[in-house]
Amino acid sequence: MRSTASIAIVALLALVACNKQSGDSVSMKNASLEDVAKTQKAKIQPGEWEVTVEMVDQKITGGPSGMPVPPKMPPQTMKTCITPDQVNRPEGMFSGGMDGLKKNCTYDSFAMVDGKIDANMHCNMPNGMKIQAVNSGTFSATELSSDSTSTLTGLPGGMSSSSHTRMTAKRVGKCPAVSPAGVVDNAAG
Repeated sequence: MRSTASIAIVALLALVACNKQSGDSVSMKNASLEDVAKTQKAKIQPGEWEVTVEMVDQKITGGPSGMPVPPKMPPQTMKTCITPDQVNRPEGMFSGGMDGLKKNCTYDSFAMVDGKIDANMHCNMPNGMKIQAVNSGTFSATELSSDSTSTLTGLPGGMSSSSHTRMTAKRVGKCPAVSPAGVVDNAAG
């Protein structure tokens, strides 16, 4: 059931590489995730970002009686490095196994205006599952905050899932250097 939240979060992280600057705003309808990412002219600051994701609420319906309620998960915090290349090509953030999002998801509406994000997206997955997601939040060159609600239908046995996810992201500094041996040097600039 985490896949619903993951899709909404990945879509937003791809767009975290976009930011409103003076005179830049985006408003699109019936657009692919890649097309929305390509329209962005202004950028966030590359570097290390700390992302916190909290599953505020999750419900599963249509399952067998007595099916356990999903446990409340504590907020998850992770750090990720956003490179200058990712900032300059946000549509490329869907590489590495996320191509299904590019092929199967469409923004019914998407707007980034005056530091606010409002988006309504749907996905028709090849396995018959359908996802409807609504995202709203705020953004700047160094921070992002978003609330996402999503519904996943077409699960096995006629089940469906709905969730409310909150995500915050902030730039915390430069990306740590990695030595040739693959060891992270946190003292690197």
